[in-house]
This record gives sequence, structure tokens and C-alpha cells, in this order.
Amino acid sequence: MSGFLKSVFPVAILLSTPIIGAPAIADDLKEGAGVERLLGEWSSECDAWGTPANCRIVWSEGLHAEHLKISYAISNRDNGAAIFSGEGVYRNGGDSLDGFWADSGGAVHPLSASWGENSLTTHWGRAGGEQGRTVYRLGENGGLEVTDWVLRREGWAEFMKVSYVRTSQN
Repeated sequence: MSGFLKSVFPVAILLSTPIIGAPAIADDLKEGAGVERLLGEWSSECDAWGTPANCRIVWSEGLHAEHLKISYAISNRDNGAAIFSGEGVYRNGGDSLDGFWADSGGAVHPLSASWGENSLTTHWGRAGGEQGRTVYRLGENGGLEVTDWVLRREGWAEFMKVSYVRTSQN
């Protein structure tokens, strides 16, 4: 495979949409990880950098049994206009997950993630470029708290925190 194809291939996989129903997530990805509790649609009112907004996350099975997909959207609460959206695909690597993220801001980031007791911690970006961390924490009340940080010279800076409720289950 040429260098160009190797560099575009992961992005092409990320942006692909299944035509046929996706397979079930591999049992080893489900076991103890809590992924079955993430699957479905989550929503919340949120603040999008000073604009009243609605935030929505959909976790679903990916194109392969070892894939997990996240779709994320922020829309203006008053008029429904899109503010930001992104999609990520994770691949099970045993004790960890890796993958890619692409968003409406033009970013494409590699993902590296690991499961905690009730949380998925994802690091995104590359050394020398934009880097961040997102923690998806499942609450005892059935909710999902998502906190985002970006790495600055001074250290980690939180830029968004939203508490979601489940609106549908896959």
C-alpha cells in the first residue's frame, strides 16, 4: 500500500457509513468495560463557549465487532443551528482502545483510550500539535458525565463539562 493510501485509509474507515446492519460488539470489548452501558443516545442542555446549546452523543457499534463509534453534536438551543460536530471510531486492543476522531472544525486526531471502573478516558491529538483528554464517566444515577481538557503550556485546562441523560438505548 502506498504511503498516501496508508495515511488516508484510517480516515476513510472513520468516515464510512455502514450500509448493512453493524455486527455486535465483541464480547471481550464488553466484558467489565461498561461499554454496553455507553451504547445509545445521550443528550443535555449545555453551554457552547457562551452560547446556550443542546449537546448530543450517540454511542453505537462500529463496522466491525471490535469497533465502537461515537457521534457528537452541539446545536444552538434557540434556532437548532449546528455549532460543532464530530465522529470517532475506537478499536479494541485488549486492555486499551485506539482509533481516530474527525470533526467539523477540520481536525483529525488519533485516539488512545483506556477503561476505568466506570469511565472511559480518551487522549487525543499528537505531541507537537493540539492534544486533549476526554473522560466519559458513567454515574450511579444512570447518567453520563463528560469532561474535556486541552493541554496548554501551563498544563491541562478544562474547556467543557456536561452531564447527560440517556434519551434512547441501542
